[in-house]
Amino acid sequence: MSWDLVREHYSRPEVRREIAEYSRGRWVAVHCIERDERGLPMMVRYRGKRPLTISGEDDVLEVIERLSEFKPRAFYATAHLYRRLESRWDVADRSNIVRSAPVWDIDSLDGDWRKVLGKALEILEVLERCGVARSVFFKWSGRGAHVQINPNAFSEDVLGKIDPLDVAYSVTEYVVRRVEPGGGVRVENKIDVQRVFTTPLSLHRSVDRVAVCAPPERVEEFRLDWADPRSYRHYPDSWRRFERGEGDELAERAYSSVGPYIVGRRRRRRHKPLDREILETLRRLGAD
Repeated sequence: MSWDLVREHYSRPEVRREIAEYSRGRWVAVHCIERDERGLPMMVRYRGKRPLTISGEDDVLEVIERLSEFKPRAFYATAHLYRRLESRWDVADRSNIVRSAPVWDIDSLDGDWRKVLGKALEILEVLERCGVARSVFFKWSGRGAHVQINPNAFSEDVLGKIDPLDVAYSVTEYVVRRVEPGGGVRVENKIDVQRVFTTPLSLHRSVDRVAVCAPPERVEEFRLDWADPRSYRHYPDSWRRFERGEGDELAERAYSSVGPYIVGRRRRRRHKPLDREILETLRRLGAD
């Protein structure tokens, strides 16, 4: 896709609106076509010493114009919503995170998008069994997909007891452990302090597709041509809708099982899986 077509895409009012409204309160990153002195694609996350932010539609165009020499292509934003974003300290301070979204990152290992879709449906089924159905959405990110819970699905009561980052991390991990591995796809928990994910209606950083969103009831209908930049199919209400408190029970269950996010340490289960505990108990009884 030429630079002119990239600019044309981001000139669309709906595209600017979706990126701006989703990014509000989040730390933004912009992936550029031009490469740095090491030969790596540029990822811009700061404006001077301030974290990069987008609050309105005009900000999207302003970022495009200000970074035009580097040819910005894809917009990302954190899973976290922050109280303030004025300095580097604000994004390093966990207490500055007011809400955070569990996100499941689904990547194809063999290029078959249908397998990615199947795994997304499996995750949605697990979430529905856990009581979360109205506050979750699907997003095709370009080569893979994300399933994401709206951060407003968790009540102030739960967030007063469990840190928002711990909610996002533990819920994501809890569900990852409950989906079948393999099948030509990889499901990962990438939640950390500063991770960013593609915003709705952003272009992918390298393939000519748009990040389109859909509610759970539409996911089975998804086809790859929904992500065509020239004629995309996107459900703007899907990432906005939520039911306050819908995720509370899952958050408490997940945190009890998985525990908190810990920087620099491989997280382990607090308890063994129930089926393993049962087998070990039976073996001990047999030995007795």
